Amino acid sequence: MTAPPPEQDRIAQLEAKVAELSARDGGVGTRLTRLLKLMPWLMASHFLIGAPALLISLGVAYATFVQAEATKKMQQADAWPFLSYGTSNVNEKGERVISLVLSNNGVGPALLGPIEISYQGQPVRDPRDLLRKCCGPDGLRGLSLSTSPSSDIVARPGESINFLQIVETPENKAVWDRFEKERWKLKVRSCYCSIFDECWTIEGAQARPKAVAICPTDWTRFRER
Repeated sequence: MTAPPPEQDRIAQLEAKVAELSARDGGVGTRLTRLLKLMPWLMASHFLIGAPALLISLGVAYATFVQAEATKKMQQADAWPFLSYGTSNVNEKGERVISLVLSNNGVGPALLGPIEISYQGQPVRDPRDLLRKCCGPDGLRGLSLSTSPSSDIVARPGESINFLQIVETPENKAVWDRFEKERWKLKVRSCYCSIFDECWTIEGAQARPKAVAICPTDWTRFRER
């Protein structure tokens, strides 16, 4: 009769030893083996129990984020300025006065930044420079001119800033008449910001505001004086 190979003999010895240990400790080894087999199912059950709580937490966090964004947008909308440029040739009293005006038609204050005025493609530095270029060297004779700051100030909701006004007088009628026509050739652009540091630029009358990160620094700033 042929003897079994040494490897099979060793395996048989190990199996007999495991059986002996299991019988000696009252089946603890068997129970441990069964427990190990059940571990994946136990872990899966814990995951299934914890998954709804995790999903609820993620849902609450997302809802909080959405609510915060909505609140921020509502606050910004409640403080939104809307600047516009306009011009007229008669004041509230019916007097013949040419006015260049910036108006805040929004619901929040407007922090006015730089303003640039160009005539025939050339920026002008101040009212006198403007009148020299549009109305000739005699444009300053008999001039009745009034100005108001249009930069680095706050325009309240509904407030209008008449940053340049020329009253018609007998002495300046010729100049006034010429400027009354040439004012339509002016290119006016301005920058303004909200209290939340959101900034926009406008160009011309009834212009749609264009959002910018900051107010431009390369404009030829118009000075009222």
